[in-house]
Amino acid sequence: MNFNISVLCNTCESQTNCRLGMSNREIQPLRFRCKCGVPIDITMTLDFENTNVDIQVSGAKRIEMDAFEAGVNFVDLHLDFPVSFGKYVMGSTPFMQASMRVGYEAMQIHKMRVNHLNDVCSSEKEIRDILTLYSNNNSGIFKVKVMKFLGSKMACDTQLDQNRALYHAIERSFFPFAEPKRNMDAVNLFTEKLMKLEINNKNALHAFFEEIVTNGFLKNVQTDCLEIYPRIIDIELMLRPALFLDFDHEYEGNQVPYRVSAHEFVDAKDLYKDISEIINRALVLVAGLNNIKKRGSHDLFPEGKHVPSSLNKFADCPFGKKLDYIDESWYSIDSEAIDNQLRNSVAHYKTKYNEVSQEIIYFPQQEGMKQEHPKNMYFLDFSRRILLSFRELHRLNHLTKCLFVYYYLRVLGEEGTPVDI
Repeated sequence: MNFNISVLCNTCESQTNCRLGMSNREIQPLRFRCKCGVPIDITMTLDFENTNVDIQVSGAKRIEMDAFEAGVNFVDLHLDFPVSFGKYVMGSTPFMQASMRVGYEAMQIHKMRVNHLNDVCSSEKEIRDILTLYSNNNSGIFKVKVMKFLGSKMACDTQLDQNRALYHAIERSFFPFAEPKRNMDAVNLFTEKLMKLEINNKNALHAFFEEIVTNGFLKNVQTDCLEIYPRIIDIELMLRPALFLDFDHEYEGNQVPYRVSAHEFVDAKDLYKDISEIINRALVLVAGLNNIKKRGSHDLFPEGKHVPSSLNKFADCPFGKKLDYIDESWYSIDSEAIDNQLRNSVAHYKTKYNEVSQEIIYFPQQEGMKQEHPKNMYFLDFSRRILLSFRELHRLNHLTKCLFVYYYLRVLGEEGTPVDI
């Protein structure tokens, strides 16, 4: 279902015709920028019982019109799909354009995922509480909350059991953003790697655990990962069109100015920077295991100039250098999830954002006071980068889970439930 409305900007009095595509979310906050740059917000609230839709406009006033006239500024708006701003074409809605690009089966998968996001948002407080309670070691309350959330009576008394319950809750909540098969393959890889290292390098492996557990690094990385999940819920509206690009392969590599109908660059740039930094820290775990596999000690890196002398020194290396010191790594970081030039530009305020076109211009090179070599992308591309980075962080968070499972079972000797054994 779609609604056509026309609005008059409160600031410049320019008229914009809007086609509003319906999602199945109860409250649908949409935004676009008038050609003068002022934000105009349109919120649709569904009344499922009476099959009504309440439409509220902020930053502009709604005006009466019989039909969309040629030459008037036009915007398509939809929460679930990328939208393009151009000429109004009757029937060429964002939903219909998306269906023609990806086909029926992909549309059904996308629909299933965004439907689940509605449930995630309705359980937002429960999810936040579960993550906070686990991070703060409030095991008694955590057990009550997570069991209620999961609707389960699984064992949840030991550290091992609570670790398992936590990740059950995470997988249930965040599967629309994640890639379940790749996550499963990653967990199998982590488990297989730990088993082989125990057989061939048990003493070195346990020395590695002694350091990362005693100094709190493993717990800190896990806690950092857990802090990202609620922030993903905060921007789930922004990520819906980015999720659609899993199927819209025609978009890849094209500088098509598709728009996102919710949130803006300023709402998400710090999250991208923080996810990148946590991936940077998690690489310490990857490097430690790689060193044990290759040289029998987590502190021994390949010989070379400026190579860190220990894992502790490696932790201080810049993100861009870390991968150079992990030789023939057993774990491959998704290259699309890492863009040091973009990360550095965002972190050091070397970006410009056009709110109207949603174009991001960033300056990755060190040019002193000059900015002569820009790169550009659209906000949809940036949203996609956040999604891919989150997926990589999520897989590395599963590495912290597997490391804790090994530590509880094989180092501390906790009794495992049958599923752990």
